[in-house]
Order: sequence, then structure tokens, then C-alpha cells
Amino acid sequence: MTIYIFIDESGDPGEVTAIGRNSMYYAELALQINGEEAYSSFQKHTVNWRYIRGLFKEFKNLPRGKDLISFLTPIVQMSSSNLICSSCVFLDKIKYQGPYLKTTLQSKPDPIKFRNFIHRKLLEYHFEIYPASSDNIEIIFDRFEMSKEAIKNLEYYLMNNWKLPTLKYLSHIDSVYCEALQVASQLVNAVGDLKFGTPGQELEQMMKFIAIKDVTQ
Repeated sequence: MTIYIFIDESGDPGEVTAIGRNSMYYAELALQINGEEAYSSFQKHTVNWRYIRGLFKEFKNLPRGKDLISFLTPIVQMSSSNLICSSCVFLDKIKYQGPYLKTTLQSKPDPIKFRNFIHRKLLEYHFEIYPASSDNIEIIFDRFEMSKEAIKNLEYYLMNNWKLPTLKYLSHIDSVYCEALQVASQLVNAVGDLKFGTPGQELEQMMKFIAIKDVTQ
């Protein structure tokens, strides 16, 4: 069985400045789909949703109101049946004192290293909550600008982490081609709303299937 883990972020990896540039928080979410049949069921749900509502562009926002329940209920049911699982880590960038984000006497901000560091924190938390049930694991990241060298460094950084199971593949693709990445993107934005906005009771209730950890400290 192949385990597919789709990872996307909310916010940006840049330091918050005095004039208010960049986001006040950063979050990353992992959406895991367990096996080919589960992936097929997930795809059928998202494709049917697009067809019924006449959506032909990249999925940009979670639906609201009754549509939110209609969209998330099958996903929550898949979670209850262990076909999918999800985790998320987030941090308050103002309070964060960890590496790579802020200017210090020892170092300057490095957005790529910061993002990779949070990749690591997310995956360590994810596999702590959901131990791997297969040695055939593929990690899929939403594609962003990275050199070939930076991608190789990320692969080495994650694949040689003894706290993680063996990762067979690391892939980078554009979310416009991948329904699961689009859903992961909207779920991590919703976590941002939960922790730093005014989400509403309905969204808060539906998002309980996601394991969430504050990694600010």
C-alpha cells in the first residue's frame, strides 16, 4: 500500500517587519491518504463536488455554510474509517524564538531553511500521531521556487532523519494539477482562521479531525 502525504502551507516564511510586511503566523498541514482505493474515493468526492457546482478552476476557498458541511462530511467520514488522516503545526511569528526566521546576532533570516525546518517539525509530529503502516511513503509538496540543489538538500534533510520512517519519494508539483494539494491548501488556511481569526463554531467543529500542534516555542 502506498501512503500519500500532501503538504501545503499558510502564511509565508518571511520575518515580520515593522511596517507590517509578511504574515503574522505560519502553518503547515499534512493530508495523508492511505492507499490507492482511498485516493480514488477522495478524488471521486472532489471531482463530483466540482461537477455539481460547476467549478472549473483551481479550488481556492473552502465553501461556507451548508456547503461546508456537504464538502467536509465525506472527508471526515474517510478520517473516521482511517482512510485519511491529517495533522498541522503552526507558530506565532512574533513570539517565535527558533532558528532561521528572525535577524539575530548569530544569523540572518533564511526562508528556505525555515520552511524546511517546519517541514521536519510537521512530519515528526505527524508520524508521532499516526505511525507509518507501510514502508511505501510518498511526500508531495506544493511546488514553489527552489533550485535543484535546494530540493536535493531537502531530500537529504528529511530522508536522513532517524525520527522519520523511510520516505520512498519526495515530489514537488503545482497544486493546479492536484486536487488533494488544493484541499490541503484550504484546510491549512482554515487552521489559520481557527488559531488567528474568527472561524465560527461550524468550521471549528468540522475541523476536529485534524491533529494540531503549536510549535511557537
